[in-house]
Amino acid sequence: MKFVFSVGLLAACTLLLVFTAVQTARPTELAASAAVTAAAARDDENGSPIEGRRIFMRENCYSCHGGFAGGGMCPSLRHDRPQVDDVRQVVRNGTRNGMPPFPELTEVDVQNLCAYFQSLRTPEEPTFTHWWEPVPTQ
Repeated sequence: MKFVFSVGLLAACTLLLVFTAVQTARPTELAASAAVTAAAARDDENGSPIEGRRIFMRENCYSCHGGFAGGGMCPSLRHDRPQVDDVRQVVRNGTRNGMPPFPELTEVDVQNLCAYFQSLRTPEEPTFTHWWEPVPTQ
């Protein structure tokens, strides 16, 4: 009888801890998920700002252009947002000023990068840094 009571008490405590953890984490997760879902609903043939941000982070563009594309040792993309043809040209060929080419990026990647650049300084701008997560949390 003591064993059954102990197991039951342990199970109840475990469920309480799990419930508390879920309740604590849930607003952040729901907010992140809602933001990603809302932005994904706006994606169309012009690309995905979320996937563009993911590429920007994955390819280390931030190391020269800044964490939020605001510039650094390379130009800011926040104020004079490049158009898709310009993005395609620079991504494919690089620049004489030191940007390397990224020939492995696809046309869809170029569209997504451009969609990200067009979202800068708008409420739709994704700002996460955890590009490797399916639904980025930060």
